[in-house]
Amino acid sequence: MYKVLIVEDEWLVREGLKHTIDWEGVGCRIMGEASDGEMALRLMEEETPDIVLTDIRMPEMDGIQLAAEIASRYPGMKVVFLTGFDEFAYAQQAIKLGAADYVLKPTNPDELTQLMGRMAAKLDEERQRRTERERLEHKLAFGQPLIVEKMLYDLMLDHAGAMEQELFLEYAAEQGEVLDAFRIALLYAEPSAGESAPPGELYRSIAAWSSGLSSYPLVRMNDAKYALLLDRETERAELHRLLDLARFSASQATQRQLMLGVSGRHNRLDQVPAAFQQATHALVTSFFWGGERIAWFEDTERLAAEVPALPGLLEELIEAVKWGTEASIRAKSQACFTWIVQQHPTNELEARKAFFGWIVSLYTMLLHEDELRLIVQDSALLLTSLDRTVRLEDGLDRLNGMLLSWSVRYQEQTKPQSRSGFEEIEDYIGRHYAEDITLQSIAERCNMSESYFSRLFKKQVGTSFVDYLTGLRMRRAKELLTNPRLKIYEVGLQVGYQDSRYFSQIFRKYTGETPTEFRKRLGIPNVPI
Repeated sequence: MYKVLIVEDEWLVREGLKHTIDWEGVGCRIMGEASDGEMALRLMEEETPDIVLTDIRMPEMDGIQLAAEIASRYPGMKVVFLTGFDEFAYAQQAIKLGAADYVLKPTNPDELTQLMGRMAAKLDEERQRRTERERLEHKLAFGQPLIVEKMLYDLMLDHAGAMEQELFLEYAAEQGEVLDAFRIALLYAEPSAGESAPPGELYRSIAAWSSGLSSYPLVRMNDAKYALLLDRETERAELHRLLDLARFSASQATQRQLMLGVSGRHNRLDQVPAAFQQATHALVTSFFWGGERIAWFEDTERLAAEVPALPGLLEELIEAVKWGTEASIRAKSQACFTWIVQQHPTNELEARKAFFGWIVSLYTMLLHEDELRLIVQDSALLLTSLDRTVRLEDGLDRLNGMLLSWSVRYQEQTKPQSRSGFEEIEDYIGRHYAEDITLQSIAERCNMSESYFSRLFKKQVGTSFVDYLTGLRMRRAKELLTNPRLKIYEVGLQVGYQDSRYFSQIFRKYTGETPTEFRKRLGIPNVPI
């Protein structure tokens, strides 16, 4: 469905164009309307149309000027002019600017329907050519081993698009492989103190071990983690024997200990990311299995079922990691720890088992957080080499260190990055976001036109002014909502919304839940509006 923007200064004509033809029937939808060229350009910054249907004569910025701007900013966008009998000279000028076509006013419905059908067909053709060109470029590069490894890396981390998945299946078919039964194995080579051997030696050793287990190359996730798509049936005992051989081989190059997490069985390519998460879950669990060096996901699932669930505390801890302070993170983790210890006041062994089980549950939940998953997967595994004889309090301290490092990385990742020349503007918005600031008022402060400032802001900051301001307000609202003394309307006022109902609507649109639901999920007493 192609997006159409109507640009016409007469309201009655705009309404007529919207209802003249069956837009859906010609593969299009009306995405918006504007009364002049400047307004049209502002709308394009929010959502890019495929086709612009525009009048020639308009105030502020006419259709000819709009076409020139579109040609420089949005190559490939189709411009169709509405023109009268007395405007042919303008229409000819428009064609020179790259306009796709024109239609006479008053508009004939059949003529407009045919014209838009031709535009949609032309866009179909261009899109097909572009897709084929990209496929060819990918395919030429795909046969190289490093490209295959990179593709597997993207598949496991759920970065691969539909085309990449399709090319991977074609590659597998060309190699005579059918991906109808597989597991993901994630091997962790635990670093040893004072190690001096280069990672390349370890990689070659592990790659030699894995060659008999898969038709695909070993994937280096980082210098300590290696993933393998196991597409050949291997018994558990055989995998244990091969891991012992790999351990002996690897010890020649490094003193690292090897541990392996193995996912459940899968049979579709789109299940690779889920399999990788299962392997990660199993690997983390293996740290707390006292000497066991291979963990199968099916077994860890049974183990997890034995761990008592913390009543809402893990969810609160994850929220604290995402946007809380160091003090709030430590307070939430301490609450979890205290709850666990209180369940086993006289049995230290059971308390230790519950503590490690809780860490596994926490890690598993983090893997399902889109915003935190990659940060967690890229980090050293939780409590690596934690001696089972150390005090649980020491384990909690090390866990807090990991949680705090994740929080710092998350906040660095999500906070708006300062761009050259915009530090002062972002600082001003950060100090005045609760006031009635608008795009127009900020543009005037910078001595710019509203349209130019809007375009420049999005280019420099990476998002529109409205989205930037809303995101800032919603992050602050989340922090304020954790204070049960504040009523919801008071939170709304403090972040710039005079109408509490409107604030609740915006909060729900941004977060997926109302302020009341947000508080309820975190166990925070709600004060009625």
